[in-house]
Amino acid sequence: SHLQESGLVHQGSLASLKGARLGVDAVFWLRSIQALKDPFADALGGIPPGIFGFVDKELEAFRRNGITPLFVFQGVAPGPQHSLFVSRMDDEVEKAWTYLARGQKSEAQKCFAVSTSRINGDFVYFILHHLKAKGYECIQAPYFVGAQLAHFAQQGAVAAVFGPPGLLLYGVKSVVINIVFQGATFDWVALDSVLAKWQITEDQFVDACMLAGTEYCLTYPYLNLG
Repeated sequence: SHLQESGLVHQGSLASLKGARLGVDAVFWLRSIQALKDPFADALGGIPPGIFGFVDKELEAFRRNGITPLFVFQGVAPGPQHSLFVSRMDDEVEKAWTYLARGQKSEAQKCFAVSTSRINGDFVYFILHHLKAKGYECIQAPYFVGAQLAHFAQQGAVAAVFGPPGLLLYGVKSVVINIVFQGATFDWVALDSVLAKWQITEDQFVDACMLAGTEYCLTYPYLNLG
């Protein structure tokens, strides 16, 4: 990624998070679990097989490392406000089914992966209730997860947050963006490092990211009209 190429991704020892309460963007966390990535599942109306087993392995890894996760799920979020976003996804789905009908499974998989890259609502619902049943603390934000996690961080309710780099837009000083349990390490980015590297103010950073697009805010559509 550009952050890695710019030397803005730092690595830390997982031991430094032992005993910490970690605010987790639940959907971002689910996307990070490689075993759950099945581009055909959403398109065919199903869910990845063995999901709870894969999730439980990740939960056990948190427990083994002494990290207490607080899972935050998205609430009401606005859909795409520009027809460009909707038409692009529809086009990809149509192309995927066309490829599948021709027997071109590899090409179909690529298109399905693009059009259904988000964890679907049913899947999230199952995971939310699974986590609650296992006694994990789960919260559904009123709107975006990012704002809720930023609030928890500012109030000291969590020691750190785990989610996409876009959390920096909410004023979070540092964000854990990847956890490697096998290597006992984690990757993180710091807002101050980003601002210093790019020599911009925080306001300029927010403006630039809102135009370019993030996980929480799609690209300003009129920049892509060509």
